[in-house]
Amino acid sequence: MSDECPTTGFDHAQQNRWPYVHQFLCDKLELGEQDAFDAEFLARFSQEIDSSLEKSKPSESTRKRRKSLFQHLQRTIEHRFKGSTLRQFGSSESGLSLSHGDLDLCLISNTEKPKKILRSLSKTLRNQDMEDIQVIASAKVPIIKFRDERTKIPVDISINNTLALHNTNLLKRYGELDSRIKQCILAIKYWASQRDVCNAAEGTFSSYAWTLIMLQSLQTTTPPVAPNIQSGEERTLLEVDGIEYDLTMSDNPNLLLKEKNSQSVGELIVHFFKQMVLNRPWDNHVIAVRNGKPISRQSKAWKYAKPHASDAVLMGGKTRLGLHSFPVEDPFDHAHDLSRVLRPEGALDIQEEMFRFWIGLKEGKGWEELCEFKHPERRVEIVEKDLFEDLRKLSKEDIGKKVAESESNISELEQRIEALNQERQNNIKISQALRGIFEETSDLRNEHRQIVRGLKPRQQRIQELTQNRDAINQRIGIPLYRIREMLVDVYQNLTGDVDMFQVPSLEREEQQFSWFFELQAMHNAALEADSAHKELTALLKEQKSAVKELKISERKQSEVKAEILKSEPLLADIRTEFSEAKQHDKNANSLKKVIQERRKELRRERREKGRIDAWIRISSNAGANNRPRKGRSKRGKKTGQADWKPKFNKPKIEDVKQRAESGNSLSLMDIDVLLQSGGVSSIQNSKPSQKSKRRADRKKKQNLNLSARRGERSQSKKGRKD
Repeated sequence: MSDECPTTGFDHAQQNRWPYVHQFLCDKLELGEQDAFDAEFLARFSQEIDSSLEKSKPSESTRKRRKSLFQHLQRTIEHRFKGSTLRQFGSSESGLSLSHGDLDLCLISNTEKPKKILRSLSKTLRNQDMEDIQVIASAKVPIIKFRDERTKIPVDISINNTLALHNTNLLKRYGELDSRIKQCILAIKYWASQRDVCNAAEGTFSSYAWTLIMLQSLQTTTPPVAPNIQSGEERTLLEVDGIEYDLTMSDNPNLLLKEKNSQSVGELIVHFFKQMVLNRPWDNHVIAVRNGKPISRQSKAWKYAKPHASDAVLMGGKTRLGLHSFPVEDPFDHAHDLSRVLRPEGALDIQEEMFRFWIGLKEGKGWEELCEFKHPERRVEIVEKDLFEDLRKLSKEDIGKKVAESESNISELEQRIEALNQERQNNIKISQALRGIFEETSDLRNEHRQIVRGLKPRQQRIQELTQNRDAINQRIGIPLYRIREMLVDVYQNLTGDVDMFQVPSLEREEQQFSWFFELQAMHNAALEADSAHKELTALLKEQKSAVKELKISERKQSEVKAEILKSEPLLADIRTEFSEAKQHDKNANSLKKVIQERRKELRRERREKGRIDAWIRISSNAGANNRPRKGRSKRGKKTGQADWKPKFNKPKIEDVKQRAESGNSLSLMDIDVLLQSGGVSSIQNSKPSQKSKRRADRKKKQNLNLSARRGERSQSKKGRKD
């Protein structure tokens, strides 16, 4: 008996994967009423969300790594592509990123075609030791995906995706408008990521789409939490790639809200799922943030095309989901539906997770339980490693050994790279020299080639003529001159005066006529043989002359090659042939790949050396900070007292007055000293001493040089000039 459901057609595995969707399609799913949730539950729910998001936010070290990686890529790529600009966009720029978020970058370049840029960019990234490089040139916006080898941060670089910069600016404004907006967006992205419905590459919504869906929900609360920032009578139009876009954004979005919404983050999340599950806005509407509320499918002309998600799943194979299944309009590109990436399985996964969340919420489950990781086996824990973890336990001797080893490896790699470069340059020089010989002798070689081309067909014709002539001569056996003599004799016998007493018989006369005709045929054949002989003689003469010219050409080539070889000692023992030049080209290319690998090793070794040097500086500075100052002994430690503490001397009244009269800023200690000496009124009557003047002049001279420099070592004041 088949395990397929007669109503939905789902088999046992599909029913287990989408149990709530299956019940919904069978009209058996109990979604509950739109009752208000308990205030205590909502307060606790909000606290759980805040606590969870605090843990999932990018740490300070993560932000620093992202910033450092962006700056590195910016320097590298902008140097490679002159006149281009690398910009950051997406969640990391808008402040709506989670700890595991990627780095979205946009390369703006008008000098080259996007596909050509991607090919060059992939080579540049490989030279920078990037991992998992994927080039997606067929997308609407060409993109390259990779992962940083050191930080493991995923990076997406799109080409000329300028519209995304405006999208990022829009979301950034929404996030800065109200802290609850940012929290709600991060919450829904966290939930979608945990439940594996936030991956456009696998057929679900992107994080950008979830952001817009949440913004739409916040625009439909009573009163609204998020205004329509894109509203306004004055419109800002901009042409991008030949298409005009409306990029209007309000300068004062706070003024757009007439009433203040006081709902908590927990209440807003509940409102979101209630709207998605019970009201199902995408059945008849399109999510449109720029409108401030969903718009009808009819007005947008985005009808739900078949097949539906459940039907497409049953159809199997690579059946695509019908267009506009869960329509989400891009705020600026109104023709772009963000649901076009959905696959049938992904669409059902989204519905299943929404049903699951709502039913769990009705059962009183907490945030962490509702956002439980769907596939624990896929979880990749990103552990922030201590850069100096392996060095902290090592002694100074071991550190010294590592430094020496690293320096040795660097020196060895540098020498190896230099030797490989030299070998590669030699191959290039040999190839160039060989090609130079070919260029210098090109005219001679063309002449030589033409002579050779004529030799073969001429020789073939000579053989044909020889065979034809010899065959004719062998067949007739009588030379031409003798045939002619015989023809004359026979002709005279046949046409001469008849002697009445010697009249030939009829039989003899017939023999003579027959012989005459035979001689004529032999004469024609002999003429053909003679003509072949004459042509043969001429061809033999031409062939002899061509061979002579060939030898002269070869001698000239040898002389030119010898002259070139005198100035090219590298070619002394090398065959001057095209195959040899090609072989040296192959050698040069192979050496280039080896050099690239060695350079990667060198970069890694230098980074390791820099890490060790940094640890030496840090550890030495830490030790220096714990040592007493030079020239001062460490004070004795009494019972119940701490070690020596620095002494803070009050500034002199003359210095304070001098700073006040010159208009410089005063510290709290300066003001205290000034008040104790008679207040501000004493400044005008006081005159700076000569010593303070000299000190002020000295400080002015010092301030002229604002560059960072190492301070002087402590010296005795004895003999120092003021």
